[in-house]
Amino acid sequence: MSAKITVIVYILICFEVGALLLILPWSPYWEDNFFLHYITGKLNASWVPTFLTSGYVRGAVTGLGALNILAGLRDIFKFRESVAALVALGDGENYKESPIESISTESISTESISTESGLTESGSPEHASTEHASTEHASTRPIALSDHRPTGIPPRP
Repeated sequence: MSAKITVIVYILICFEVGALLLILPWSPYWEDNFFLHYITGKLNASWVPTFLTSGYVRGAVTGLGALNILAGLRDIFKFRESVAALVALGDGENYKESPIESISTESISTESISTESGLTESGSPEHASTEHASTEHASTRPIALSDHRPTGIPPRP
């Protein structure tokens, strides 16, 4: 239940920040900004107000607002997936093997284990390189990380 509330609050924040960033650069508040005048006076930088009131900066800020609104819309349409991902991150302490990992580890047969060790089914040494067999086997197994980490970072124990 708290994951759903978290996603809903995130969506509302995306819309609120997006709406502010869409509207604020084109309002009179953008030019009559107390903090802008304060920073200009302290830094003695008269170019800052000119830069911030240019159309390019206003357009860039408006673009960020549009991106925030699009992020909120994406999470509305992918609400269930976002909640499931958040729940999966919360269950990190109770790490469970994902279905893909359990299927791939169960499907390893004794033939592939003996091939990796350099032995054939009869138990005699194989003439093929063991490095080639192990890299070939590793590339055919599906890799799934349950907590959406990059492949270089191992999952939590």
